[in-house]
Amino acid sequence: MDVLAWLEEWSRRTPRHSDGSILGSMTTQPHPTAVKAFTEFIHVNGNDPVVFPVVREALEILVKGVGGLIKAQHGLYTSGGTESNILALYVARKLRGGETNTVVAPSTVHASVDKACALLGCRLVKIPVDPLKPVDPAVLEEYVRKYKPFAVVVTAGTTETGVVDPVREAGELAEEYNIYLHLDAAYGGLLIPFLYRRGYLSVDLKMYPGVSSISVDMHKNGGSPIPSGLLFFSEERLLEEACFNMDYMPSSRSCGLLGTRPGGAIIAAAAAYMATGVEGYEKNAVEMMENSLYLYKGLIEVPGLVAYKPILPINVFKSSLYSYEELLRMLFERRLYLYKSPSLKALRVVVAPHVTRSHLDKLINTLREIHSL
Repeated sequence: MDVLAWLEEWSRRTPRHSDGSILGSMTTQPHPTAVKAFTEFIHVNGNDPVVFPVVREALEILVKGVGGLIKAQHGLYTSGGTESNILALYVARKLRGGETNTVVAPSTVHASVDKACALLGCRLVKIPVDPLKPVDPAVLEEYVRKYKPFAVVVTAGTTETGVVDPVREAGELAEEYNIYLHLDAAYGGLLIPFLYRRGYLSVDLKMYPGVSSISVDMHKNGGSPIPSGLLFFSEERLLEEACFNMDYMPSSRSCGLLGTRPGGAIIAAAAAYMATGVEGYEKNAVEMMENSLYLYKGLIEVPGLVAYKPILPINVFKSSLYSYEELLRMLFERRLYLYKSPSLKALRVVVAPHVTRSHLDKLINTLREIHSL
């Protein structure tokens, strides 16, 4: 078998971010410098910062740089938001789960929180929430009083619609009731600080008092190859709870859920951060938001479509002629790969850094064509 020919054939069948076909995923095309770093350090075990000190150095750059955006000083590398959410709730249960086994979260929380509770044996109580609105702090307090959870999870950039929950108010509740509060900012972590500063949002994102941990992904809006995430803690002692004894390793311990992990991804994330810079991330965030608003204006002009105004660069729309499953199939047949927003029976476009206005024009024209059949 000619393996190279096999790989070439696979490659030809694989969608690319650069061709504008990947429109539903929260991932993006990695920064070229990050790709070079990933390749150069592909042999590095990210679980061994003694043999490979560059791993520690790269993490220090990320914690100082990305953490500085959200006023966080203590962080570790993860494979992404799912691992971060599982690990955060593990730490929460370890510290606060003595008398209760319950986690409270809005119904808009990411599915990885369901997964985390299933793995940890926790009861997840969801607050029914309009998918286009943040959780009401007063309702959140009612659930906290009723269910007495050891942890609450809120989201800064929900998966289906990009809603930002009230972080500061949730932090105040967590302080008052002595609850562990985790903020899932896997998507919004590298957008909200900039969009708030530029006036697109009325809510900010940072380690407010009462917030115990925040997840931020580098492979979503950070320009890093998959897998790449960060989990920040409000205190060093919380981070220590996420570390485990591993005597056979030179460092004698391992932090996070994974053992052997891709050191190239950690170094690539640091390379992406350094190559892009804070000004570059701000520029990306503004361009993404402007492109999202551009798409919204185009969608509302297509007969038969209902579109919702974006909060973050996530556009949600539905058809009055087709079910969202039918419309998704029709778009897939045309090599336009969107995702679903099932709570609204709608489709989702993530206007990621790689998405251009020409890509969006193609989508709008395709939707117009479909609705004229």
